[in-house]
Amino acid sequence: MAPFTQANSLNILVIEDNFGDFLLLKENIYLSKIPVADIQLAETLASAIEQLKQSKPDIVFLDLYLPDSNGLNSFSQLQEYVTGSAVIILSGLSDTKAALEAISLGAQDYLAKGEFDEKLLEKTITYSIERKRNLEILRQANERYSLVTKATHDLIWDWDLLTNEVYRDGRTLKDENGASSYRIIHNMDSWKKRIHPDDAERWIKTIEEIKISTQDSFELEYRVLDSSNIYKYIYDRGYVVRNAEGKALRLIGAAQDITEKLKLEAELRESQLQQQRALTEATIKGQENEREELGKELHDNINQILATSKLYLDYAMTMSPIDKESVMKGKEFISQATEEIRRLSKALLPPSLDEFGLIPALDELISTISITGKFKIEKEWEGFEEKVLQKDQKLTVYRIVQEQLNNIIKHAEAKNVTLTLHQVYRGENKIVELLIKDNGKGFNPAQKRNGVGLRNIISRSEIFGGTVSIHSAPGQGCELKVSFPT
Repeated sequence: MAPFTQANSLNILVIEDNFGDFLLLKENIYLSKIPVADIQLAETLASAIEQLKQSKPDIVFLDLYLPDSNGLNSFSQLQEYVTGSAVIILSGLSDTKAALEAISLGAQDYLAKGEFDEKLLEKTITYSIERKRNLEILRQANERYSLVTKATHDLIWDWDLLTNEVYRDGRTLKDENGASSYRIIHNMDSWKKRIHPDDAERWIKTIEEIKISTQDSFELEYRVLDSSNIYKYIYDRGYVVRNAEGKALRLIGAAQDITEKLKLEAELRESQLQQQRALTEATIKGQENEREELGKELHDNINQILATSKLYLDYAMTMSPIDKESVMKGKEFISQATEEIRRLSKALLPPSLDEFGLIPALDELISTISITGKFKIEKEWEGFEEKVLQKDQKLTVYRIVQEQLNNIIKHAEAKNVTLTLHQVYRGENKIVELLIKDNGKGFNPAQKRNGVGLRNIISRSEIFGGTVSIHSAPGQGCELKVSFPT
């Protein structure tokens, strides 16, 4: 310990009912090289406790036999009030046993009355303060360790490879494996028996390789049987302590129960798999729906037109001379079929958004649908800057509009449709909102949620992190809103 300086002069409390013994002790303190700031006297344990409540001395000298307390009980009552103070027991020759018991309970040293001089006193004070400081450092380290184990919920363990004994922190073990004691020391073989049979061989092989290798750290994942006879998944991280020759002496580590974590990860994977299945199913059904619609168009419309054209031409060929009017009728039907094929092609092929842009493509789509005269479409997108959207996002917006307008044509019986495209801010984030609203017959969204058309819209929007909301009710039309982050 470094010599005392005036800057760290000591405050001393003497608990002694014999004034003569107090004066002798005080004289020896001043004769020593111990720098003293103040020496206080308390003649009873009660008065000493009151002083200790007000201030914390560096050194406390305690006579075990006082007017209001006797023997080891004096130290026991005083102990909770001397945190941070070094305690030196003052004993008679006949009190040595009690003094030693006080040291075993936390006192730093003892002095026999009349058997010490200033040199022994100086040495006793010096080393008592040093012991107290070391104990305080150890107490703080243990407190930090305790807080860390509580914060992490890890099971801390220390395996002595020479004795094959392992220490485990019982508090964490109690939480995870049902054990009740605070510190658990047992033979490692008992732990090995609790490891799942499918993991035991791999665990043993890994540990044996670690002991003979040069690596200093390791990680293991395995299953272990808890007190409820349920296997828990454990993630073990450890450090190897070796001697100068590199021989492994101890393995120290922290084990974490990851059962719940693995369960949640499995549930997440299953959820993602189900979502992917739903997307795939929606895509396939969408494709089948488009093929069915295309087949109907070809069979019920174009096929009939071409069949009628063939009849006119066949009739014209049987006439002599050829019936020109029938030929012209056939040509008209062929032109009509060509126009129908062109219309179907435009609906199936993606628009040239790079060349013409999203807004012109939507204008053309609306113009084509308006020819049917089924409903009036009002557009609200003046000032919209489509450059905030990527190419694939533009195509997604186009297909969603196309899908929803087809839904309105087939099911809504609407007279008016409003199509809005604009940008809004949510905090610091810029959002593109697409709103399609009709005044048709409406529906119950809870019952229509599984429709192929709607699933296609949701699937397309989710690819780009979009969200879809639907507001509708029977007789109140429908409002579809799709929001995209940019």
